[in-house]
Amino acid sequence: MVKNMMPYYLSRMGLTVIIGIFLFATGSSIWISILISVLLLALFIWAPHSGRYSVHPEFGITALRRDEFTEVINDKAARNAFVVSMLVLAAITVYFGYAGLILIPASVLKWTLAFGVLTYYGTDLWMRKS
Repeated sequence: MVKNMMPYYLSRMGLTVIIGIFLFATGSSIWISILISVLLLALFIWAPHSGRYSVHPEFGITALRRDEFTEVINDKAARNAFVVSMLVLAAITVYFGYAGLILIPASVLKWTLAFGVLTYYGTDLWMRKS
């Protein structure tokens, strides 16, 4: 960790503690609350090194910014995920229509959504080469 990024890291640590307390207060077990908090803190620590953001330590707790490069990659990944999701949804609709089925099971739609999310992150990682 870089010393000039300490306000960012401390603010994110406080945020994860608050989220962990909230999870425990709303009925999650203590170990689930701790596990989620630790994973969230690990993501916050990894974020400045991920290549998804430009890092500006002079901004303190809001040190991460998006530049034009990351905006373009984000937009292209979102576009690809949308197109793939709509093509899969169209194929599912045609299949169930020709099969004579009126209703599409929710599990099939959940898999379509999951496929779209995987497409987004796969495209994002591919374009960043990370």
